[in-house]
Amino acid sequence: MIPAKLELTNFLSYRETAVLDFAGIHLACISGANGAGKSSILDGITWVLFGKSRSRSDDDVVNRLAAFNGEAAEVRLTFDLEGVTYRVTRRKKARKGTRLEFQVETEPNRWKTLSESKVRETQAAIENVLRMNYDTFINASFLLQGQADEFTTKTPNRRKEILADLLGLGVWDKYKEAATARRKNEENRKTLLESQLAEIELELAEEETRQAELQAVQATLAVVAERLADKEALLQELRRRETAVQQKKQQLQNLETSLTRARHRLGNLRETLAKRRAERAAHEELLAQAKAIAADYAAWQAADTAARAWQEKADAHHRLQKEIRPYELAIAQEKSRLEQRLQALTARAAEVEQAVAERETGRQTLAEAQIRVDELADALQALAEQEQLWREKQTDLQRLQAERNALLQERERLQKQARRMEQLRAEETAVSQNLIDAQQELVRLNAEISNLGELHNQHATFLAEKNALESDQPRLRAEFKRRKERVSQLQEDVDGRCPLCDQPLTEEHRETVLAQLRRELAEIEAQGKAANDRVMVLEQEIGGMEQRLKQAPKLEQQQQTQRDRQARAEAHLVEIKEALAEWQAEGAVRLAELDTAVTDDSAITQLQAEVRELETAVQEKSRLDKERQEQQRRLSQSEARLAEIDRLIAAWETSGQAELAQVEAQLVGEDFAAEARAARVELEAQLAEIGYDETTHQAARQKQQALAEAPERQQQLKQAEAAVKPLEDALADLTEQIAAQQEAVAELETQRDTAVTELEALAAESRDLRQVEDEVFRLREEQVQANRTVGAAQQKLAVLDSLRERREQLQEEQTAVTHQIQRLKLLEKACGRSGVQALLIEQALPEIEDHANDLLDRLTGGEMRILFSTQKQLKSRDGVAETLDIRIQDGAGERPYENYSGGEQFRINFAIRLALSQILAKRSGARLQTLVIDEGFGSQDPQGRQKLVEAIHTIEDDFAVILVITHIEELRDQFSNQIVVEKRPSGSIITVV
Repeated sequence: MIPAKLELTNFLSYRETAVLDFAGIHLACISGANGAGKSSILDGITWVLFGKSRSRSDDDVVNRLAAFNGEAAEVRLTFDLEGVTYRVTRRKKARKGTRLEFQVETEPNRWKTLSESKVRETQAAIENVLRMNYDTFINASFLLQGQADEFTTKTPNRRKEILADLLGLGVWDKYKEAATARRKNEENRKTLLESQLAEIELELAEEETRQAELQAVQATLAVVAERLADKEALLQELRRRETAVQQKKQQLQNLETSLTRARHRLGNLRETLAKRRAERAAHEELLAQAKAIAADYAAWQAADTAARAWQEKADAHHRLQKEIRPYELAIAQEKSRLEQRLQALTARAAEVEQAVAERETGRQTLAEAQIRVDELADALQALAEQEQLWREKQTDLQRLQAERNALLQERERLQKQARRMEQLRAEETAVSQNLIDAQQELVRLNAEISNLGELHNQHATFLAEKNALESDQPRLRAEFKRRKERVSQLQEDVDGRCPLCDQPLTEEHRETVLAQLRRELAEIEAQGKAANDRVMVLEQEIGGMEQRLKQAPKLEQQQQTQRDRQARAEAHLVEIKEALAEWQAEGAVRLAELDTAVTDDSAITQLQAEVRELETAVQEKSRLDKERQEQQRRLSQSEARLAEIDRLIAAWETSGQAELAQVEAQLVGEDFAAEARAARVELEAQLAEIGYDETTHQAARQKQQALAEAPERQQQLKQAEAAVKPLEDALADLTEQIAAQQEAVAELETQRDTAVTELEALAAESRDLRQVEDEVFRLREEQVQANRTVGAAQQKLAVLDSLRERREQLQEEQTAVTHQIQRLKLLEKACGRSGVQALLIEQALPEIEDHANDLLDRLTGGEMRILFSTQKQLKSRDGVAETLDIRIQDGAGERPYENYSGGEQFRINFAIRLALSQILAKRSGARLQTLVIDEGFGSQDPQGRQKLVEAIHTIEDDFAVILVITHIEELRDQFSNQIVVEKRPSGSIITVV
């Protein structure tokens, strides 16, 4: 991987986008003051490629001021790999997710995306192209401060550990941990299997007891079944009798219903008979009045004929009156119109008379108004020049006042800003203290979280110990029970054989075995008690630890809160300092200028006096102008009124006087509506011919109304004559129906009494049914319970067969688990430091040795050589021990590393470290083309610095790009290209020289 261009925006100390173009750079020095942002360039490369840097979290890489403003950090790296150009862009906002883009250049300035749908998948694609992960990359491409001699100055065992870490052999430690965890699981599983087998043996020993229990419950079930059969037969007979009782009750209920219906029908017949008799009496009474009803009906007929004749005359009379009414209305309307016209003409004559008098007065007023208008025009012309001068002075005054107001507003704004600056100075102290408090709190929280990490490991250790003790309890209980049974067996079986060695027992042998078993029982009991006590102690310890570990999320939240607090405080301090600096440079100076400007108001005062002096003339002109307008308006009104009066008089004299005389003559002689008057006379003559008299008509109507009931009574009489014979027949039929219904009621009452007697007899025979039902229910429950007991006993006996099969399975599983534990122990040993890791180190050492010697040959001119030894002879006994010694040879022979000078040691360290980097790159499948050296020239004396520069020049042809980081000024000239990093208030910047 060869970098082509690096772009940093809002990343760590870089605020605005800083671009580092590697075009033309082969060997370059990255220089700058401490804290300027040199190492941030390396962080940018690792973060954009792998999402990792020296920062504790992704949020920490975002520039604090940018985070405060909600802006994102962005790093973009363009690099070449095996002739192909790639580009990676990573963006991150504080407390938000990361965006990652991966592209390849298909044509100049044309990019094709290689990004996947998820960040994790895109990251895997990048690492696949690079053929390196983060750890391999930094160990291969970066020689960081303090790492050159990390390998050579350590003990042999520590060297092996460092080499294992560099070669990525730590994964074998994880394999070992996984094998250990699986072995412990299998051992726990084996303990559980032993406990399960012991429990199965205990249950199989109860087979005879369970068979006896089954026989006993089966006998109980047979007795209950026999008693239940007897009671069920009795219950069937009692239920048959109960059915007969219910049938008799239903019969009785039906009889009662029929009896109620019969009685109701009898009552209805009697009511109908009474109604028919009342109807007959009413008809007989009406028949007795037959002559009087006939006479009234004849008189009504005569009165009705007379009333009808008068009604015909009334209708004709009203019709003619209705025809006359429109003619009378037309006459009245014409008269009203003439009267209204007369009134209007009379008013108009009076108006004309008044207008003649008004015309003379108006002509005099018009002449006076014209004279006043001419006088006002002369006066206004004299005042117009003074008004123009006043307007000019007024405009100048408003302009000066507006300028002064603008200055006053600007001064007020700057005064507020000055007060705000004073507040910011006070706030700066408070924010600084807040930042110190946040930093101190972060230190405290980091310490607490670190302590919780150690506590978590201790908690895991205690929990594992507790689980192991608890998993061992079933085994101890089973051992205790077996030995207890052996003791009981020895105590009861006097003439038996030894349960341990199966030899005939003598008394002395019995006592010896019993004593041994009692000692074992005591030991097991002591072990169990000690384990229980230890478990109780562990539970208390674990409980306390878990309570403290529960605080971890809260502490982490507080830690993030304090980080946010620190970022906000730092960003706020930057804002305050920038605001104060800007105010001091511009705002304070402008405020002093404004204080001087607003004090001098002499020009405004003088102009105000001149405006007031001219304002009197302007006011007088305004008053005269208003008067002129009023006089002009009155003049116009007078002229218009005189013209109107002339028109009014001319119109009256032309037509008004003649019309007034004509209307007066028509009204006096009633000379109007001649046609309507003639039609009214003709209709009035027809009314006289009809001869209608309203009084006579009213008398005829009254007589007719007095006899109005006669027709109805005549109709009732006819109905009564027709109804008397059918009523007589109906009364006879009702009498017969009532007699028959009375006989039916008596018969139903007899049947009901008989049914009541029979029901009482049947109820006496079935009164014990409820008691027998209760007894059958109880026996059935006993039978169900007995069946359940038999089923449970059968199940307990049947389960023994399953347990025998289960015992065989568990025994096979126990054997397999035992073999698995042995295999896992071998796997643990193979994955350990002395297993596969040692073999891999031995395979890698020759290659590392060759690479280191090749580089050392160029650095020393072939005078020095390195040898690695992985075994050494033991002094105390025969054999060899595993080690990793470094032997160094030169022209004088072989000497220890410590006997070489500092410059020689540095070249040795540098050769070994670079060889390790090359091996790492090769093992990952990548080609090492970029090297970054941040070894720390400041720790070297001038001669050592020169040696390091010479060493770098020696290897520069092996790499496409070599970057060396330093803050020492005099070393810049040692490199053809210089990348200068500067820290400014706006952020770090990069300059290529």
